[in-house]
Amino acid sequence: MIGLKKGTVRIVLYDKAWVILFEKEKSILEKTLGPVAIDIQHVGSTSVPGMPAKPIIDIAVGVRTIKDFEQCFEPLKNAGYIFGPEASNWRELFFTKGQEDKITCHLHLLKYDGELWKNYLAFRWYLRTNRKCAREYAALKERLANKFAENRVKYTAAKSKFIHEKIKIARNIPLPTP
Repeated sequence: MIGLKKGTVRIVLYDKAWVILFEKEKSILEKTLGPVAIDIQHVGSTSVPGMPAKPIIDIAVGVRTIKDFEQCFEPLKNAGYIFGPEASNWRELFFTKGQEDKITCHLHLLKYDGELWKNYLAFRWYLRTNRKCAREYAALKERLANKFAENRVKYTAAKSKFIHEKIKIARNIPLPTP
């Protein structure tokens, strides 16, 4: 099962198919963006084995410089991605894929190896390697999804303190090299 109505929150059990869905989307993005995409990573809870998550694949696309952002708009639009200015800023552009009633992907366009890029990878790594933290995060997400089922903005805001605390810890631990 993949996809969720825009603005809503529902947490489902981990699905091994999420990895396959990411790989398919990564292949599309590699062809779509070509060499402007330095790296494409599966991030967010669907990238953490065993982690309950919203059934939406989160993808981080790293580009060399922020100026490269503009080269991505038209190709991403042609690949079915919709720009989300309300969730974007000068350091990260946000796109969704799918229809309003079934968003399947969130794409985060970032400066490769920049601060936000490192944060996404550090948080993913920390959840993958620290089962206690992963359980705490899963429980928090479940509580917040029940409280904010129809308000994704409040759900996301309510998770942010936990995420930022764990990123701070994770960024002080050297990430393994691939």
